[in-house]
Amino acid sequence: MRIISGYHKGFRFPKRAMPHARPTTDRAKEALFNILDQRIDYESVEVLDLYSGMGSIALEFISRGASHVTAIDHNRKSIAYIQEIAQQLAVENLTVHSSKVLSFLKKTDKSYPVIFADPPYHSTQEIRQLLDVLSVGNFLTLGGIFILEHQSMTPIHHPALIESRNYGQSTFSFFNFVKLPYEK
Repeated sequence: MRIISGYHKGFRFPKRAMPHARPTTDRAKEALFNILDQRIDYESVEVLDLYSGMGSIALEFISRGASHVTAIDHNRKSIAYIQEIAQQLAVENLTVHSSKVLSFLKKTDKSYPVIFADPPYHSTQEIRQLLDVLSVGNFLTLGGIFILEHQSMTPIHHPALIESRNYGQSTFSFFNFVKLPYEK
């Protein structure tokens, strides 16, 4: 597992025994960021990384110049690992919160241009709850995008779904939950 591009290109994440985390493969991560390269200006974007795990996506955004990334995970080992890597890389524009994702979303009133989530693959209930919460809140800024990484064999059907891209066992589904001012 490594950082694909940007300021910290080539950085290899130290291996740790973290069976609770399932990091996005380098191949899938590279494909995701190739898509995002065409859609966002990293330097002006704030990112919310939900179920951050080992922090690979959060740190990829930072390496590519994201103005700020907020990483959320409830596992203490994950939080400590992300903080350790951020310290090694002298990253100052990363905030790490130890919280369950749905609890964090219920407490925050902030909106983000990009939200990425990689919930546990076998938790379809958690995915449903996450989509429900995001679809009724104002978590995305106007024109913002929500990216859900999920198991390819788990079909996602939602009115806000824009497209899905399959990369082996992982699929990235892209959503737009932004309500226009005249919508209720």
